[in-house]
Amino acid sequence: MIRRILAVALFAVLAAVLGAGCTDTPEQSITDIFRDYYAAYNARDWDACLGHIDDATNLGAGAIRSALQQSMAATGAVTLESVDNIQVSGSSATAEVTLTWAGSAGSETLERALVKKSSAWKISYPWD
Repeated sequence: MIRRILAVALFAVLAAVLGAGCTDTPEQSITDIFRDYYAAYNARDWDACLGHIDDATNLGAGAIRSALQQSMAATGAVTLESVDNIQVSGSSATAEVTLTWAGSAGSETLERALVKKSSAWKISYPWD
């Protein structure tokens, strides 16, 4: 009897944990993608950066990696200040991303496009 109660309790806890992880809104998921992307950028983890970019393999992962390295060399690390004005339309979205580059006197707000593939949001590249 105790085993059955423990099994039911364990199942309830597992269901609650898994259910809580599946409640992200598209806006939260998109914000998380940018947070993870810029954390990888600052860590110089180019493969992780490429993992957040839509279809990076077909665009030329080597060329994108090189562009990321050149950007880091030129501007240094970046602070993600905010992700705002997220507009979702089906499997595409846009967001305004505000960044501050190391050594910069101010911040810059850029509009970025995203696409949802296999239930995951990816940043569209190249940026405009």
